[in-house]
Amino acid sequence: MRTLLLSFIAAILAGCAAPQYLAKGTHDGVEVAYRWNHPANKPSELLLRLKNTTDTDKRIELVIDLAYQGRTVESLSADTCIKAGQVLNGKLNGIYFIPARVTTQQIKDGGVDVDLTRTSVAPCEQQ
Repeated sequence: MRTLLLSFIAAILAGCAAPQYLAKGTHDGVEVAYRWNHPANKPSELLLRLKNTTDTDKRIELVIDLAYQGRTVESLSADTCIKAGQVLNGKLNGIYFIPARVTTQQIKDGGVDVDLTRTSVAPCEQQ
């Protein structure tokens, strides 16, 4: 009985864990990942996670294409400087998008693909 109760509690805690970001690769020391957020009664949000794994500040410029059923329907872009060792997460740091052409239902049905079509990483300009 005790083992069953512990298994049940572990399953509940696993279900309550924060959604995981999906890795899209590392570009010159900057890890890029994303996840979808679906707030109630609001449009879905594409949250980015950018992590600078180097010991120098990096500027990343990227273009993200959203494709529905194999056709690109929307392009999103970001351009930011990330300090050495810094992690930028979704809405907390302003690295998110609200798509205008894909619906929450299309995303939840798995019909929307997220592709990094252009990525450029360079040292940040000193000010």
